[in-house]
Amino acid sequence: MVRNTLGAILALIAAVVGIGSVFFNWYGGRDGHNYRWWDLFNGAGVTGGNAELFAGLFLPMLVAAALAVAGILLRSRLLTTLSGIAILAFTVLWIIRQYNAGNGLTVGEGGMSWPVLAALGSGLLMLYAATTMAGRHLAERGLRGHGRHEHEGRPAHHGRHREERTGGEVRQGPWRKRHEEHPVHGEHEEHGRRDVA
Repeated sequence: MVRNTLGAILALIAAVVGIGSVFFNWYGGRDGHNYRWWDLFNGAGVTGGNAELFAGLFLPMLVAAALAVAGILLRSRLLTTLSGIAILAFTVLWIIRQYNAGNGLTVGEGGMSWPVLAALGSGLLMLYAATTMAGRHLAERGLRGHGRHEHEGRPAHHGRHREERTGGEVRQGPWRKRHEEHPVHGEHEEHGRRDVA
């Protein structure tokens, strides 16, 4: 339970950082959401035209955040991992395309800025959150195991009030011990002598 809670908090932080990063300067004063996401997959590379909000890198980050939320709600490590991979993949692909478009990359003023590192960090944090989460199946297995141990640890017979099956009937205690119900052989003989006398 604690591991899933910690993983959920880290995943939410990573999702917010990933989405927020595209609203800041990625390269040369150009925000991340201005880059068209399909330019990352064609031969033209990064173009100079600004994209609409859902046509830019905001959309991949939004999809990654949706995967993270689904992973949190379903306690799925797989969905959370896919979210982190998506953030890292689009960010790294953007870096490659930007490098191809400008025949190089510069860092700092007029070049690549800190929001790109924030996006990379959010992807790595998302992957770490996935490893932190215990997962749904492990959590349910732990709950079932806890209930089974409680059941096994419970005494089978409480006090002297027990049930005993004798033949076709069920007798419930308390009752005398077996040696009290059936006297030993010597007691039979002594009782017989007293009767004869």
